[in-house]
Amino acid sequence: MPDFAVSPLWGILRTYSLLATPRSFMETATPKALMHRPLSTLRSLALTTLALSPALSSLPVHAETLATGKMGQCQGTIEYNAKAQALGFRLAHGDTFYCGARQEETLALLNSALKALPEDAQLEYLSIGRLIDYDWIGAALVAQATQDKNWNAAQASPNSHAGDEPNTYAYVSAYLSGEPLASVWNDALRAHGVEIAAASIEKLLISGPDVEQNPAWVPSQKGYPFDAMLHYRLRPLNAPITTE
Repeated sequence: MPDFAVSPLWGILRTYSLLATPRSFMETATPKALMHRPLSTLRSLALTTLALSPALSSLPVHAETLATGKMGQCQGTIEYNAKAQALGFRLAHGDTFYCGARQEETLALLNSALKALPEDAQLEYLSIGRLIDYDWIGAALVAQATQDKNWNAAQASPNSHAGDEPNTYAYVSAYLSGEPLASVWNDALRAHGVEIAAASIEKLLISGPDVEQNPAWVPSQKGYPFDAMLHYRLRPLNAPITTE
């Protein structure tokens, strides 16, 4: 039985509020230092949101393993929690800091898990884990921010637009749930009758001069998002699109 206290899947039940996230939670951090504390730090941060859905804390911790396979330098597993209606990646790092999973490996594992789901299985969440473990997602986020004229590296946030308060978490979340990434996930998810509705992130990390470029796509310049815990909320294909 997996320990959901340290499982990425458990993170979907403790999703951090995007719009209420204070800037103090963003940090410029050295990956080597984070390697010794990511799980405990992320877990304590995520606990602050249990009040949003107190009933979730009573859910059983049983999850069924649906698929396993190579994910870069790591061994990947996808688990399904029927009570939470949640599917989640779980990556075994061993002695390596980051996995470097490729898009093909990620989708192959997801497709295997979706095929293994019971016919009546309901899906409401998909938990991905840390962006730094997925080269194809993390590098795309960095490229987006470095090329976007609306991104202010000096402030490590988007510029204000139409009087709105700049919100780094909302910016990253919108990119991760938008195109072209949404279509990549949806190509697999739609076979099960669901698609991406929104992204939720925790523990967003910002590049800085003391951040080691490991993996190589981590920016050497200061002020760009490169890592976070990522969870998706899903919706049925026929559900109306809403803005939150």
